[in-house]
Amino acid sequence: MRTKLFLAFALVIFLAILSNIVYKDLIIRDFNDYLLGTEEDRIYWIIASIEGSYMGNEWNMAHLSNSIHWGIMSGFESYVEDPWGNVVISSTEVLSELTPNMLKRMNAFFKLPYGYGEFIWYPLYLEGDEIGRLYIRPLERVGPIPMKEEIFRKRGAKFLALSFLIAGGGALFLSIILTITLSKPIRQLTKSAEDIAKGDFSARAPSQSGKGLIHFSDEIDKLTETFNYMAEALRREDALRKHLTSNIAHELRTPLTIIKGNLEAIEDGIISDPGTVIKNINSEIQRLISLVEGIGDITSAEASFFKKGEPQEVNLKEIVLSITDGMKELIEGKGLSLKTEGPSMNVRTYKDKLLIIFKNLLTNAYRFTPKGGITVNWDACAEDGKNGFYLAIEDTGPGISEENLAKIFERFYKGSESDGSGLGLAIVKELVDVMGGKIYVESAPGSGSRFTIKFTES
Repeated sequence: MRTKLFLAFALVIFLAILSNIVYKDLIIRDFNDYLLGTEEDRIYWIIASIEGSYMGNEWNMAHLSNSIHWGIMSGFESYVEDPWGNVVISSTEVLSELTPNMLKRMNAFFKLPYGYGEFIWYPLYLEGDEIGRLYIRPLERVGPIPMKEEIFRKRGAKFLALSFLIAGGGALFLSIILTITLSKPIRQLTKSAEDIAKGDFSARAPSQSGKGLIHFSDEIDKLTETFNYMAEALRREDALRKHLTSNIAHELRTPLTIIKGNLEAIEDGIISDPGTVIKNINSEIQRLISLVEGIGDITSAEASFFKKGEPQEVNLKEIVLSITDGMKELIEGKGLSLKTEGPSMNVRTYKDKLLIIFKNLLTNAYRFTPKGGITVNWDACAEDGKNGFYLAIEDTGPGISEENLAKIFERFYKGSESDGSGLGLAIVKELVDVMGGKIYVESAPGSGSRFTIKFTES
């Protein structure tokens, strides 16, 4: 890619050189055309003056001499012929009649008396009749005027060459800088992709956002962000596969062993009461079903990372009440109270994920609260300098020891008094992380627990 970028910039520089050369030629050509145009104008003025010297079918020699003299001062050697080819007057004749002082001054501007090149003739007319011909050619200029013209040509060419060196050199420098700058993040992305292909799912492409004095987010930044998100998704997927393989093997072994042991006991005639065995087997099967459902839930929670979706504006109070109203009868049937506190407020969040998080936390509080009640409150808050909201679920259960607090979000972790799958809080933690939020736990043995989730609005 670096070579392609450099070649693209080199092509631009080449086109700039070509345009500079063409522009220089056009400038010099226009200047020469301007000089040629002024020369032609002077010739036509001389022709008009000479034609005005023909009066009454004859030449006014004094007037004609002045016209030829004026032609010499305009930079031309010339002579006039009549219709029969006879020379009427020439510039050499006029020069011979000039005073030495006048001749000296004219020699300061032209090489006299002869010009250079071939004579060009122009017909002379009076009222439609040809009265003769003017033969004319330029005199070689000397003195400051031709020097100034040449200086203009040289300075113009020098200026254009200098401007190209500055612009071309600057363009070349910028092309090298831009080639390196543009290709560097692509090369870093390529290196990270190669590392991931080799199995290193921790590889990340460094973000360019905010680097340098001035930096604007562009397509490469978005590509880097998307690549890193994909890399994190692959890492999570790989970790999930390893965790599930290990945990499923561990968690399935115990109930399957119990079922197998009970069936072998019946075959050996050790257990005489089949009802007890059936009850034990049914209990373990229910445990397997609960475990499979929990694995499905946490797999869905992990998969939600890969399909993050877009946040939407929802009413937080309505979300809370939609869950608490559905569980109110169940909670009060256990003899517990349910209290909700919070304003009606609109927030931008991932609605489906928030519903799962809140339902799991409320269900967890219901399971581990034997008496007393559950309080749910919410409000606006600020987190990391950004506006957001929090949602808290507080219970009057037995609380959690400091030792167990560090483990409650681990998959398949269960306290000694728990009969669940050990996946509910792990699912909560997974989803909170996916949503970019934080979860806090305040608990101590005998004083209940308070789970608080905080989100900043994206």
